[in-house]
Amino acid sequence: MDYLLEEAIRAFRRGDPVLIHDDYRRENEVDYVIHASFVTADTVYEMRTLAGGLICYSMPLLAGRRLGLRYAHEIYESIPELSPLTRRTLGYGDKPAFSIWVNSARAETGIRDKDRALTIRELDKVLGFLIRGDTEEAKRYFYENFVAPGHVPVLLGRTLGERRGHTELSLHLAMLAGLTPSTVIVEMLDKGTALSVDKARKIAEEKGLVLLEGSKIIEEVEKLDENLYCRYNLC
Repeated sequence: MDYLLEEAIRAFRRGDPVLIHDDYRRENEVDYVIHASFVTADTVYEMRTLAGGLICYSMPLLAGRRLGLRYAHEIYESIPELSPLTRRTLGYGDKPAFSIWVNSARAETGIRDKDRALTIRELDKVLGFLIRGDTEEAKRYFYENFVAPGHVPVLLGRTLGERRGHTELSLHLAMLAGLTPSTVIVEMLDKGTALSVDKARKIAEEKGLVLLEGSKIIEEVEKLDENLYCRYNLC
C-alpha cells in the first residue's frame, strides 16, 4: 500500500481531516474530507473558514435508496418545467451526486456550525441503522427527525467504476480505513477559483494534514477487486 494512503487511513481513523485531490483531468479540486462521526461545531467552523466550499454529507447510493431518496436530477426530471435543466452536465461530465438537503429537526436555524454538526451526526446515525440491517428503524428515524429543505446537502456515492468524484473517493477511503461509508466533504477554494494543489499542500504542511491523490485510493480499491460497499450490507 502506498505510504501516503497509509498515513491518510491512520489520520481518518483518528478523526483527523484528509485533503484529497481528485484528478488534474477532472474537477482538479482539493476537498477537505473527514469521517462524519467525528464532526463537531469546531469542525464545521474549520470547514467553512479554511476550505470555504459547500459542506456536504456523503453516504452510499444504496443507503439513500433504502431511505427512499433519489438524486436531485431524478426529482427535477420528473417535473416537466424543470427537466430541461438536467440535460446538461458541467465540464467533468458526471451527473452530480446531490440528493436532498436536510436539517435535523432539533436544529435552531440549520446553518449555524452547531446545527450542521448535529444534522451530520444524525445522518451518520441513520446510516448506522442501515448497516446493521435495520432499514425500517432507519426510515422511521429519518422521517421523524429531519426536515427538508435544509442546510446540509446529502450526496449519494456510486462505485469508483461508475464515478470518481470526491463523494466516492471519500467513502472508499473510509471503507479502506475500516470505518463506515459516512463522510463529510467540502471544496477548498481560493479567491475566485479553486485552491491550487500547491497551496493546498502548503496548508497540509502547516496543519500536519495528509494531502492524498485520489488515484491512490482508486489503485488500492482496484487491487482488492471487490465492491467494498458489500462489506457494509450495501450492495
